[in-house]
Amino acid sequence: MIFILTKPSQILYFMKFTLSRLAVFYIVILLFSISCNSQEEPKTKDWKRGQDISTVLFSTEGFDGPEAVRYDEDLDVFFVSCFVGSTSGDANAYISKVSSSGEILELEFMTGTEEFPFDAGRGMYITGDTLWVADHAGVHYFNKISGDHLGFVDFGAFENGFINDIVEGNDDYLYVTDTGGRAFYRIKNFTAELVADELPILPNGIAKLPNGNLVFAPWNDGPEIYQYDVVSDSLSVFGTAAGSDNYDGIEFFDDGLITSTQFDSSLHLMIDGKDELFIKLPGRPADIAIDPNRNIVAVPYVALGRVDFWLLKE
Repeated sequence: MIFILTKPSQILYFMKFTLSRLAVFYIVILLFSISCNSQEEPKTKDWKRGQDISTVLFSTEGFDGPEAVRYDEDLDVFFVSCFVGSTSGDANAYISKVSSSGEILELEFMTGTEEFPFDAGRGMYITGDTLWVADHAGVHYFNKISGDHLGFVDFGAFENGFINDIVEGNDDYLYVTDTGGRAFYRIKNFTAELVADELPILPNGIAKLPNGNLVFAPWNDGPEIYQYDVVSDSLSVFGTAAGSDNYDGIEFFDDGLITSTQFDSSLHLMIDGKDELFIKLPGRPADIAIDPNRNIVAVPYVALGRVDFWLLKE
């Protein structure tokens, strides 16, 4: 059947109808094209690979043995945990407070007390207004706002070797690695208890994955990164790192697991089980921290007395 349009109103209506249908058709084609392109683009396209000291954003010097860094989103500051000489027994460690741009706001913001001396600051974690810090004999906790020392969780009941790093599990307990003792603990109601010993690796850094599992940076015994399922109380291999051993800091960010290793003085990036050298560093790194709002990673060096800051993503 053929329709012949003779009236101007009929012609105008037909033109409007046709144009609207064409507009819808092109919009659909455009959306489909955008969808296809976004699916074809690799999800890791914005990671800044191939960096070295020439691409560092900024650096902060003036620390005495900075071993670990922790970023606090509420206060928008970094806390830097410092050894200050010996790893035990000298009671002169401190925590520095540093702005998000790298300015030291207070060098010795947190210190120990006569009752609970702070000997060698190591890994840290924040819950609410409390900053938890590992030391050779246990874990100190401070008020992150005032800097006041609040207490100490004693690990003296265990034959610990090197209390090292801390993270909070989905069960609200704090988990603490013992690198020297091949073990890790948890803190329940301000009391330490052993979770597992005789691990297949010497666990150094510890972090939490999006699924709630905990991952350990291997200090020795090969490059396998192990994960612990808090619910099933089981240990399994998460992935194999590109280096051999001596991994220290470990953090999960976006879709990647970032580790610092003293094996080749670098940061490594693991995505979907594939690990690669990510940033070549100027020294042997310790326990790293991430500012997720600015896509920045902070890298401390005990021997250099410095913390460097790099951009992870564009």
